[in-house]
Amino acid sequence: MEGCLIPRNAGGNRNGRGTGRGQGKGHGKGPNPRPEPPIPPVDIYNPEIVAEMGLCENSLSLDNVLHSNLGGAGPDSGSADLIYGNVLPGTNLVVTATSPYTPNSLNPSGGVMRNGARNGFGVINMASGSTVDLTFSLQDAATGQPKVVEDFLFTIVDGDHGMAHESRETFTVSGFTSYALDRESTLNIENALDDDDSRAAGNGRATFVSTLRGSKQDNPESALALTRLQSRRSVTFLFENKSEFTVTAQERNYANPQGRNVFFTGASNLVCAREASCSSYTCPARMRQRQNAEFTVCATRPCTEADLDTCCVEGNVPRVIQPGL
Repeated sequence: MEGCLIPRNAGGNRNGRGTGRGQGKGHGKGPNPRPEPPIPPVDIYNPEIVAEMGLCENSLSLDNVLHSNLGGAGPDSGSADLIYGNVLPGTNLVVTATSPYTPNSLNPSGGVMRNGARNGFGVINMASGSTVDLTFSLQDAATGQPKVVEDFLFTIVDGDHGMAHESRETFTVSGFTSYALDRESTLNIENALDDDDSRAAGNGRATFVSTLRGSKQDNPESALALTRLQSRRSVTFLFENKSEFTVTAQERNYANPQGRNVFFTGASNLVCAREASCSSYTCPARMRQRQNAEFTVCATRPCTEADLDTCCVEGNVPRVIQPGL
């Protein structure tokens, strides 16, 4: 039997980790029992593990904003935080700034008015040239007490920057077990503490830095239908047995003062199955796509005739008349 290997997840638990029980695990008698092997961090690139843990089905939902006064900047009064309700059953997500928070103040309809939710994404507005330390806390919706969640995904999307060659958007995330990037990711990783032991203990930390310019035209519309470009600018994290984690966001070296929106969500198609939206479905003659087709998900991928009533309504596509013609 010399040279034989036992698969790492043989006899393991639902995370694909060895249970460390039974023979060959250092429990046998003898003067020199073998030491317990280290427990590896969960591999969220493995779809079987992701499915077994139910990470995609039990995702954070960021549609319901209860309160918006991050850093005391408004627009609401009261506690200086941003609160999302029922992100998981009976669980709220409270975002607080633990350092000075500077939103964009140049656009009356921008700045803190952007904070909240958009198309299932959480949004935090920042002024260019600013940095903020954020704590994301999971709390019992009834009592407000910290609530430890066994495992959940958190995704930061739209990691891009402005026109100036030196401008960069960076995110430093702490407390994760694992993270997943697109195979052609445009995000650079710096100052990483992401060895197996640190991540398995839930102490992972890394800084992700943008390398490409972007604009609001390429902002994401659906977490489970990120385009190739959007996927390359995103990173998904796994947190285990956590009630809170931290993110430091920074916008630096922009050519002109402006506002930048930080987008975040739960699960994404970096680790979950990609969804198809009605915007990818071609309606038959004398029918047109329903309003907000890009936000409506088909039953299957790709969309089929079974999604006709979901995606299309009677009526021709309105003809656009160009001025002067």
